[in-house]
Amino acid sequence: MYKIIDIINFKNKYMNKLLICLFIVFLAIGCTTTSAPTCEQNHTFSMEFTNGSNDSYDLYINDKFQQIMGAKSKVTYDIPAGYWSAEVVQRSGYNLNQIDKFYSDTYQSCTDYAIIF
Repeated sequence: MYKIIDIINFKNKYMNKLLICLFIVFLAIGCTTTSAPTCEQNHTFSMEFTNGSNDSYDLYINDKFQQIMGAKSKVTYDIPAGYWSAEVVQRSGYNLNQIDKFYSDTYQSCTDYAIIF
């Protein structure tokens, strides 16, 4: 009789451990989520600006000053998707007329573009 009780107790302990392991596995599988990329969540696209000249430029994005770009520098901005504009204005190295370049277009989110000036 004691052997039967020991066998039942062993099976119950084994089943309890198995159930706990299965619960943890199902919990881990059920809790994994895949989130959308940041650019999709924020509705932005990426634009890389490269100053290929030996002169510094002011960078404006959507009519707002962003920074002074030094000679031979590169910077990347996440810009709201849709219509956008950028302007680069030469700060130094000109004699009579400074260079002023304007860019604009409409882009979708999660895309990458580059401008070299």
